[in-house]
Order: sequence, then structure tokens, then C-alpha cells
Amino acid sequence: MAFLYIFLSVCLGAGIILSLKPYWQSSIKILNESNIITPAFLLLPSSYLIGTLVLSWLTYFLAVVFKGFEKPLIYADIISCLLSISFLIFITFINRKSVKKLLYEVRKYGFRLDLKKTEWFIVISSTLFWTFFICRSFSMNGNNLHAGISAFSDFGAHLPVIRSFSAGKNFPAQYPHFPDGTIRYHFMFYFMAANLEFLGLSLPQALNIPSILSLVSFSMLLYALAVFITKKPLAGILSCFLFAFRSSFAFFTYLDGFASIKNFIYAVANNLNSDGSHREHIGNTLHEDWGLWAQKVYINQRHLAFAMALYIIVLFLMLPIFIETVEHIRKALKTRTARNPVTAPKENFIARYFGLVLFSGEAWSIRFLIPCILSGLILGLTAYWNGAVVIAGISILFIMAALSMHKLGYLVTAVITFILSFFQSRVFSGNGTGVVSLKYNPGFLAESKSLKHILAYYTELLGILPFVLSGLFIFHMARKNKIAGLFLSAVSLILMFVFMPSIGGFWAFIIIIIIIAFFMNLVFCDNTGIKPVSAWFIPVFTAPIILATTLQLTPDVTVNHKYIILAVILLNIPVSDLLTELFKTKPAMAVSICILLLLTCTGFVDMMTLYNLDKNSVSYNQKDPVLIWVKNETEPDDVFLTHYMTHYGAPMSIMLAGRSVYNGYPYFTITAGYDISKRENIMKSIYSATDSGDLRSLALSEGIDFIVIEEQNRNAEEYILNEEIFYETFDVAFQNNSITIFRVR
Repeated sequence: MAFLYIFLSVCLGAGIILSLKPYWQSSIKILNESNIITPAFLLLPSSYLIGTLVLSWLTYFLAVVFKGFEKPLIYADIISCLLSISFLIFITFINRKSVKKLLYEVRKYGFRLDLKKTEWFIVISSTLFWTFFICRSFSMNGNNLHAGISAFSDFGAHLPVIRSFSAGKNFPAQYPHFPDGTIRYHFMFYFMAANLEFLGLSLPQALNIPSILSLVSFSMLLYALAVFITKKPLAGILSCFLFAFRSSFAFFTYLDGFASIKNFIYAVANNLNSDGSHREHIGNTLHEDWGLWAQKVYINQRHLAFAMALYIIVLFLMLPIFIETVEHIRKALKTRTARNPVTAPKENFIARYFGLVLFSGEAWSIRFLIPCILSGLILGLTAYWNGAVVIAGISILFIMAALSMHKLGYLVTAVITFILSFFQSRVFSGNGTGVVSLKYNPGFLAESKSLKHILAYYTELLGILPFVLSGLFIFHMARKNKIAGLFLSAVSLILMFVFMPSIGGFWAFIIIIIIIAFFMNLVFCDNTGIKPVSAWFIPVFTAPIILATTLQLTPDVTVNHKYIILAVILLNIPVSDLLTELFKTKPAMAVSICILLLLTCTGFVDMMTLYNLDKNSVSYNQKDPVLIWVKNETEPDDVFLTHYMTHYGAPMSIMLAGRSVYNGYPYFTITAGYDISKRENIMKSIYSATDSGDLRSLALSEGIDFIVIEEQNRNAEEYILNEEIFYETFDVAFQNNSITIFRVR
């Protein structure tokens, strides 16, 4: 049934997309001229994403309608599937001639998926790569769930959300770590996974399969976006390659501590520092040891790739407006130059550009209304799949709107996104909860708020990527004036030299020589294949980095790293355009290969780190006595008071049984926007209570149904446990070894 549900999601998505084809086709044609991307290559991932987005929302709200029944998901799944099938039958009926023609061709020629070789390469390679790491990080052996070390920390938040729906009855949704009738965490991806488990998959299958589909879909759409912009399949492949393997100076700051290459290789293979101590991820910038920028992000933040893939679809719909603006002005100036080469050069391109995008008749009109509406709907419905992607995406569209004609179309998208996001926030988070709060906080995770430290932080974090991007401006400037190109090259080199972290004289010299050779190739090469529009995408795709560096929208500024991740992925597209052109000549090819190695070497160490981390795992026994008892003997809406370290022991067993804990792991609750101070004090008061009446009264007033005492409570530093009073006040509901659960009500 779960596989049928996924198949129905894809069919529903395809039905929605094809039924709306007349409205978005003219927009997409601007990007996909001459069918540079096979339509089926776009349709398959888009169908999965759109269908899953719509069907999951439909299923959730139907489950809320049937919340009074014992198993709301049964009725929700049946009705949502029937509605989807009815829609598909209706679409088939009104397009019956086309369907008959398609069926005739399939019977006559058989079913064929005629993808290009590069497209097959992206599908196969991304499937193999991500399936390996996704399945390795979360699996099941007998009755034991195994969460790899790379994933178990975040899974401490995600698995309880899944089980609250599949094993519990969490409708309307509330956060299992802080049950108060609201949920401020973007939970819909995990609801979708929960529904797949409810329909028959094991928990790892229910989470891993959509995770793999999301990452493969994102890779396919990223490839298509890069090819649309650059018109080069190789640039699409490079963009996906740079997505998987990040650019950073972390490789060289890590390498600098080793006396020999042999010691370095041994340390990489065993996740060690140069002094022999254990490490996780390489990199010296704040929190880089968490793996904020490595492949690990997509392993433990499973909902991120799904939302980013949806955003690529939004870009498909909105980019034609921006590209048309740039090309319109370039053609206008080119035509004027051809007609009157003497006077035409006097007209400034920049002045003409901003005159058109601000003061012309087309500056504020709407070019493609339906694509703008669809973009707003997709972004708005994505808010509770991953809110960070929506915020980063809006920042990109804001800059794009500033540089484009037809600005009211962008406004339509923004308004629809805001309305849907606001509605969801009120439904799930209540009034005045401050899910997103705007705060000026410059510097992100830099050492200080000074520009010097911010630039040094991003140079160390992003490696040579910013300087390779500057190569696009150097190239286009050198076409007009080689002296100006050389000057910009010198400025870029000086900046890199000033802000480069300490990596040792030898490697600093090698990198600078390679960058000099790279810049000289750009200044003196005659290649005209580098797309002029690529340079215009740099300020557009840099918007999320500016947002992350200036504003804090969540309680933990570290969450801003997702904005930077999306920006870097998109900025890799103009980089790929540049490298693809330089590959065409032998001298430049050697330099380009060196640049590519510098861009990806940190990513390869990240991959080895991820592989090593998941050699070990944290196990959860699905036949644990606590889990079995909680699942069979308690109500789905019961609340358990436990120690706050909910990754282990009884608290995790309780949440894997689909129940909630009164005050869960602080990082999960605080970063989701909850004020935990009151509940922390109450937890301490209950566990350290000395009066039986006060203890009972306090527990009842807080809606606590069961109180758990285990070794974590007995050894807690936050309070002194008075265990005897619990036996005097409450009945023992469950006892197993060192774990005792008291019934409050």
C-alpha cells in the first residue's frame, strides 16, 4: 500500500502538471529551447515532488477531520486516494484523445524512456551515491533500529515526530518534545514518512525511500537548471558534482598539521586529528565540526533536499522573466550598435538596464501570471516542509525582482507565499508565538561583526569559490579592456592573500599560482562561449548569504547555514559554466582541472568522514519492554515527564511508541521557538519535591500523565531526586530493572 501511495503521488503530480501545461509551457519554453533537456527528465522528479506535496497535505488535513476515530490515517488515506484517482480519471476523460494516442504508441512501440546519456548519468550516479549513504545511516536489523552516528543526533527530533503520527494519534499535530497543542517545527516531510510506515513499510524504509527520491529529484532538477542557464550538459554535471563535494579551505587547514602524507591519509581513513585525537568533521570555523556544510546535512536533515527541489521548480517558473530582461537589453544595444556603430557605444549598458527595469512600461507589468501564482502556491505550501528554504528562496526572488522587468509578477508570488505561510503558522503555531522573529545580527558565525572577520570567515569556509566566481567578472571586463581585467585579477588575488587562513607556505603558494594561471587564462583567452547571463546570476544567488550574514530569524542563528547552502549550490552553476568553457582548450584544461580539485578536495574528505562515522550506530530495540508497554497500555495523547536527555533510555522508547514527553531535549525545543524556562523549573520542582500534596498538585496542573524515573534522573546534576516520595504519592504503573514509571492520574 505504501508503494501504491508513492505511485499515486507521482501520477497525481503528473496529472496536475500536465493539466496546467497550457499556462506554464510558454514560460518553460524560454529555458528549454530546442529541448536541450528531455521533457520526461523534468516531468518525473517534478511529478513526484508536486504530487507528494499536494497528496500529503490532503491526507494530513483529512486525518485531522477524522481525529476522533481510533486510526484517523485509515480514513484519510482512503479518501485522499479516492479523490486523487477521481481527479486523474477526470483529467484522463477530458484528454481522452491524447491518452488513446499514447496508449496506441505504447502498444505498438513499447514503453521507452528516451533520456540523453548525460541525463541517465545523473539519474544513475545520484541514485547510487545517495542510496548508499542514506541506507547506511538508518537501517533495521531484526528488532533493532540502527541510526548512524552521522544522523542519530537529529533523528532524536525526527523519529519521535514520525512515530507520533504512525504509532500515535497526533492530530492536530503538536511537537512530541513539547506538547502544548502547537508544532513550530516544519514537520510535513516526517508526516509523509509516518504515513508510509503506517501503510506497511518499516520505519527505515519509510524514511529512506522518500529521502533518496528527494535527493535524486533535486540532482535531476539542479542538472536541468544548470543546463537551462548555460546551455551546456557538462555544466549540469559539474553543478551536481560541486553540490556533492563542497569548496572550502578546511582541507588545507586540516592538512597543515601533518608531518607526512602517509600520516594524513591514515588520519582521514580513521577520522583523526594530526595529534591522533578523534574528530568528526574537518574545518576550524565555528560549528564546522558539526558537519554543517558536509554531505551529512542531507543525511540527517532529510526534509532539506525535498524543499530545495521544489524551489528549483519555482526557479523554472520565475527565471524566464529575469533571463528575458537581460537578453532583451543586450539585443537592443546590439541592434543599435549594428545600425549606428559611431554613436551606439556612448549608451551605457547599466544605465539602459536600470532604466528599463525601473522606469519603462514593462518594468511593473505582469508577463506570466499563472507561473507566478503557481510559484507562490508551491513556496507557500513548502513552509512546513522546510521553512528555511522558503525564506532563502524569497530572498533570491527579491533580488531577481529588483533586476527584472515585470515586477508585479514577483509581488504576486510573494503575497501568495506570505498568505499561505501565515495561515499555516497560525494553524500549527498559534497566535503570537514568534516562529519567525526578525533580528539584526551581522556576522553569522564569524569571530566578530567586523567586515574583516566576516570576510575572513567566508574565505575560510568557502575556499576558492568566491575567487572563481570573480573570474566571470574578470573575463567579461577583459573583453572590453584587458588592463581593467588585470586590475580586477590583482584585486582578487590580494583579497585572497589577505583573508586566506593559515594553511602553510607551500600550499598557499601552490593555490596562488593556480589562481594566477586561472585569471590569466580568463584575461587573454578568446573564448566567447561563457554565457553573459551567468555573471548576472551571481548577485541573485548571493542573496541568501547576505540574508544569513545580516539577519537572525530563528532563536539559533546557526540555522542560517541552510540559506548559505542553497546559495552555494546555485552559485556553482556560473562556476560550472566557466570551467566547462575552459575545458575546451588544452592549456586552460589543465588549470581548470586544478581549480576543480581545489573546489572539491574538502568534499572528498567529508565523504570519507561520513563513511567512517556510520561504521558505528546507536541502536533502538523495537521490542524494548518500555516501548511495548507504553504502546499497548497508554493512550496516544498521554504525556510523560522524563529526564531532558531524550536521545537514550526510556524517553526515546516512549517517543518511539508514539507518545510525547513533557520537556524534551532543550536544543530541539529552543531552536523550534519554544520557551522552556517554565517547564524546566517545574521538572526540577517535581523531581526534587519533598511534599506529596504539592507533588501531585503540580503534576496534575501541568497535564502530566506519567512520571519516569531511571538512572538519568538519579544521576542528574540539575536537581536532587527524592525518589521515595513518588512511591508514597503515585501508583507504580510499570517497572523494569532500573526504570520505574508512576501513574499520575
